[in-house]
Amino acid sequence: MGDGGDFLTNMWRSSSHLVAGSLILLTVMFLWAILDVLERGVRYSAAKWQSRSFLKASDGFLKKEDWEGLQAMAETRARSHVAAVYLNALQEFKKVRESVSLEQSVEAAWRGARIAANEMHEQMRKGLSVLNAIATTAPLVGLFGTAIGILDSFRGYVGSKYAYLVFIMTNLAEALVPTAAGLMVGVLAIWCFNRRSDRLAVFDTEMKVASLELVKHLEQTPEYGEVLPAPCKP
Repeated sequence: MGDGGDFLTNMWRSSSHLVAGSLILLTVMFLWAILDVLERGVRYSAAKWQSRSFLKASDGFLKKEDWEGLQAMAETRARSHVAAVYLNALQEFKKVRESVSLEQSVEAAWRGARIAANEMHEQMRKGLSVLNAIATTAPLVGLFGTAIGILDSFRGYVGSKYAYLVFIMTNLAEALVPTAAGLMVGVLAIWCFNRRSDRLAVFDTEMKVASLELVKHLEQTPEYGEVLPAPCKP
C-alpha cells in the first residue's frame, strides 16, 4: 500500500499540467457520478415507498368513490409519482365536471394524468444525459492524459543506460494511470446510467397503470350516469 501511495505521489509531482488537469477532471466526474447516484437513490426510494403506501390507502377511496378524500391524500405524498398522477387527474376532472359531460371530464382527467406523468418523468431523468456524457468521455480524457504522459516521458536525460531505462519505464507506468482512472470512472458512470434508466422505466409503467386505473373508476361514477367507453389514448 505504501509503495502504491508513493508511486501515485511521485506521479502527481512529476506530471505536466495537462496530465494533472485530466486527473482533476476525472476526479470531478467521479464525484459527480457518486453524488448523483446517492441523491437519486434517496429520491427514488422515497417515491417508491410513498407510492406503495398511497396505492394501499387509495383502494378504500376508490371503492367509495371519495374523490375529495383521494385528492387530499395525494396532496400529502409530495414525492410519490403515482400520487402526482392521481392529483393532477382529479384536479382536471373536478375543474371541468360542472360544465361538460362525463366523457369530456374523463378525457380531461386522462390528459391531466399524462401531463403529470410527463413532468415526473422529466424530473426523475435529470442528470441522465450528464451520466451518459461522463461514461462516453471519461475513457477519452484518461487516454488523453496517457498520451501526454507518454510524450513527457521522452525528455533529455544524463546518466547511465540502466538508469535511463528505469527512468523511461517509470514514466510510462505513470502515464497509464489516467487511462486506468478514465476506465474506472466510465464503468461507474455507465453502471449508474443503466441503473437509473431501469428504475425510470419502472416508474413510467407504474404511472401509466395508475392513470388507466383512475380513469376506469372515473368512468364508472354512478351519480354521473352510465358507464362510458374508455377515452382514446394518444
